[in-house]
Parts: sequence; structure tokens; C-alpha cells
Amino acid sequence: MTARICVLGSSSRGNATAVSFDDSGKFVLIDAGLTPRRVRAALVAAGAAAHCHTLRAIFLTHLDRDHWSLSWVRQLQRSPVPVIVRRAHAELALSMGVPAACLRPMESAFSLGSTAEVRLIAVPHDDVGSTAFRFDCENAHIGHATDLGAVSDELLDGFAGLDILSIESNYDEEMQRNSPRPYFLKQRIMGGRGHLSNTQAVDAVRALTATGSVRHLILLHLSQECNCPILARRLFCEQLPAIAPILVISRPTEPTPVLRARRSESVNDQVLA
Repeated sequence: MTARICVLGSSSRGNATAVSFDDSGKFVLIDAGLTPRRVRAALVAAGAAAHCHTLRAIFLTHLDRDHWSLSWVRQLQRSPVPVIVRRAHAELALSMGVPAACLRPMESAFSLGSTAEVRLIAVPHDDVGSTAFRFDCENAHIGHATDLGAVSDELLDGFAGLDILSIESNYDEEMQRNSPRPYFLKQRIMGGRGHLSNTQAVDAVRALTATGSVRHLILLHLSQECNCPILARRLFCEQLPAIAPILVISRPTEPTPVLRARRSESVNDQVLA
């Protein structure tokens, strides 16, 4: 039994990550900012369709348009699956078209059947916040956090002992300050309720990888205007040399490799499934 994760796309153009907890072919989506057609195409492109062919649930970090595409409304009306949101986001989710029959407002923690234990962690992002998710299954501990303006002690505690960590590394501070973006937007992004900088992400990863349990590190939601994958990789590898072999950087329009974790596997195991 193997847990697998594949970031299908991550940027302001749309975000979606597929996670399977076993070999049944059932999977969940973390965020649905890509259309159903783009999700299917990305799964095929990643070689993940054999392991991710039956959608079980959608977990929404929040309801920004790059995390929830309205194209899912009709899809869910035809083929309903649970849509899990933090309770604070339930009213907005309904207003954004999530079918009431699918909506599952949750708080703190719950069990996804016998497959995984799920923990929801509130993180700061704009007025309504975002949600980080931790999944604990038989084979792996997986954490996913994006669109957060700061890293809290609650998040660090909640993400202790992960095997797979996906975390935002949105912008380079110098590129952000020197960009032509209006001042109010820079303040929103950098003001503690927007996004994580590369430096802030490094600090978080340093704390979360101190025990050596993390086998795969995925950087999410890199800004196409105020970041650069080469720059981000260089900073992480300079500051945290030990993570270089396990570092994967997500892309806007291409899926990452399928990363898998089985508790008996070696630290550097990475495969295209």
C-alpha cells in the first residue's frame, strides 16, 4: 500500500493537487482551481491516471478563483462528491456555487472513512483565511499549506513528523519590492496575511525537516511575476543543503512527478508512477 501525491498545477492560474492514500485508485483533490478537463489531462500527463481514476472528495483551502473553478459546479451536480471546507468558509462556498448536497463544513479534525485521519489548521490569508491540511494514513503523513501570510506555532506543531510536505514559497522579497505592482498589492502580499516569501518558507521548512522525517518537499504557488524557480531552488539548497535531493518545485501548467511514500521506503525514493 502506497500513498501518492502529484501537484497538477500551482499558480495564480489555478491550483490542484491529487493525493491517493492506497492502491485502490481513489484519490482526493486539494483545491479545484483547474477545470475538470485540465485535472484529467494533468493526471494523464503525469502518468498518474492508473492510481488516481476515481475522485473521492475535494478539499478546499479557500475559495479564491485560483483554488475553486466554477467549472466544477456542473461536474459536481452530475457526479457529486464531498467538498470539505473549514466551517468558516461554508457560507462563501455556497455563494461560490459549491452544491449544498456536496458541502461538508468541518472543524479541526475528522476521519475520511478508514482511509485517513484529517486535520484542518486555520492559517492567515486575507480576510477569511485559508486552511492547511494534514492527512495521516497507514503509509504516510502528508501536509499541504498554501496561501498563508505567516507560519504559526499551530501549523508547525500540526505538521510535525511529516513524510511529504507541500508548502507555499510565493515570492522573492527583492523582486516583489522592485516589481511594478501597486503599493497596496505589495502590502497585501507581504503584510502577514498574504503569501509566504521564499525566506519565510525556508524558515518553516528548516523547522519542519529538523527531525529528518520528510521524504519529499514540494514548493507551491510560485509567483510568475515575483519569483523564479531557479532562484527559489538556489536559496533552499544554500540554506538547507540536505533537502536538495528531495526538493520538487511545482509549475503553473505542468504536473510534478508522482511522489510516493511508503513507510519502509528509502528517504530519496521518487518515482514516476
